[in-house]
Formats: sequence, C-alpha cells, structure tokens
Amino acid sequence: MLVNWSVNEQMALTFLEIVMLVHGFIASIALMAATLMVGVLLFSKELNAQDVSRLKWISLGTAFLVFVMDFIGGYGYTFYRARDPTSARSIILATAPWGHEVFFESMEYISLIGPLMATAIAYVVWHYGGDMVKEPAVKRALLIMLLIGILWGLALIGAGVIPTRISAVR
Repeated sequence: MLVNWSVNEQMALTFLEIVMLVHGFIASIALMAATLMVGVLLFSKELNAQDVSRLKWISLGTAFLVFVMDFIGGYGYTFYRARDPTSARSIILATAPWGHEVFFESMEYISLIGPLMATAIAYVVWHYGGDMVKEPAVKRALLIMLLIGILWGLALIGAGVIPTRISAVR
C-alpha cells in the first residue's frame, strides 16, 4: 500500500515505512519521558500530590508506549525476515552480514526486556508515590532502572538504525 505524501513519486512512503517511522517516534517519546523522570528524581526533594499524579501517569503511559513500540517493531520485523531476495534481510546478509548477525539477531530478543522494565518502573512509581524521592533506596533503585532503560533504549535505537542504513524494511 503506497501513501503518496509528496509531489515526487520517489518520496512517497509505503504503509510499512510509516509504521516503522511511528515505531521510532514512540521510542523517542519513551526516552524523553524516562529522561524527564530522571530529572524529577534528581532535582526534587519533595513532590506535591499533583506532581506525583503526573509522574504516575507518565510512567504508566510510557510503559504502555513501550509495549506498543515492541508490538509495532515485531510487526515490521516480520517483513524484514521475509525469505524474498529483495527483502531487507536478504540484502543485508548479501552486502553486510554483520549488520544482521550482530544487530538484528540480538535486537530481536533484547527488545523484550523493555516492556518488563517499563512495567517495573511504573509499579515502583505507583506503589511509592511521593515517597519515591524521600526514600533514598527507592530513589536510587528508580534512578538505576531509568538509566539502564535509557541506555538500553539508545543501544536498541542504534542497533536498528545501523542495519536500516544498509537496507530499510519496505
């Protein structure tokens, strides 16, 4: 299915390309939300009820987005793995096999950690509420989980971008 969003036919995006752009956009939003939460935890000594409520909904929304992002990525990945000689996988294996073997093969499984971590973060935020900044152990644990999640997300973005530069999923 071709969606023509341009005057030039060469610039038109396929449905799958749009889906994968949404996948990347959601990853960016999730990383920004996690970074926001790190900032709040680092610079807040106390949270009022409205701040706690916002953080709860941000953490829950982020967890939801990470699940959606994994689902969308899985959808796109089915087309990537097609045994067609014109598929992205076939092109990458023919031109730069390391792009598939190192990045896509590992990303396939490592990406499953994201929803679990995002859910754990949301649970801690909802469970501890305003105490998350008052209790040093909770604050430290949340910061560590968020920083691991951010680094994990950046690594996966890189693992997706490198092979995509060799041959995008179409």
